[in-house]
Amino acid sequence: MALYARFAKIFSADPTLHEFWFNMARDEARHVGALDLVSTVLEIEGVLDKPSPIAMRAEDVERLRSLLARCLSQPAETLRLERALAIALEVEETELEDMVGDLLQALKQNDEYERCQRLLVHDLGELSYMIEQHCHDPALLQRCDELVNHHAEILRHCAAPQLTKPQ
Repeated sequence: MALYARFAKIFSADPTLHEFWFNMARDEARHVGALDLVSTVLEIEGVLDKPSPIAMRAEDVERLRSLLARCLSQPAETLRLERALAIALEVEETELEDMVGDLLQALKQNDEYERCQRLLVHDLGELSYMIEQHCHDPALLQRCDELVNHHAEILRHCAAPQLTKPQ
C-alpha cells in the first residue's frame, strides 16, 4: 500500500498515472482491512494465538520485506515509469496474495476470499494494461498476463459453486 501510494505521489503530474497508482494503493488498503477483520474475529473467538491454518515461510516474508524496503528507498527523481511497473509486478508475483487467500479459505471466509480475488484480478488487469501502454517489454507483459489468467482461473473456480446453487 505504501509503495503504491508513493508511486501515486511520484507520478502525480499525470492524472491517469496518479489515479492508477492511487487505486492500487486503495485496493491494498482493502486487503489490509480484510486481514484486520479476520484477526479481530479470531481474537473474539479466542483462537488468535493458535497455530495458523496455513504455512507461512519466513523466507517468503523476508523476501517481500526486502523488496519493499529496496523499492521504497529508491530516489523518486530516478524512478522511471517502466521501473515502477516492473516493481509492481514483482510485488504482485510474490505469493503473499495466495497466502492471504489460503488464510481466508481456511477460516471459511469465502465471501471475503472471492472479494479479494476479484480485486486482485481487477488490479492485475489494470497493471497489464499500463504495462502494455507504457513499456516496450513483451516479457514483462506476458508475465503479468499469466498472473492475471492464474488468478482469473482461481476466481472462476470459487464463483462456480455459487452459479450452481438453486435460487
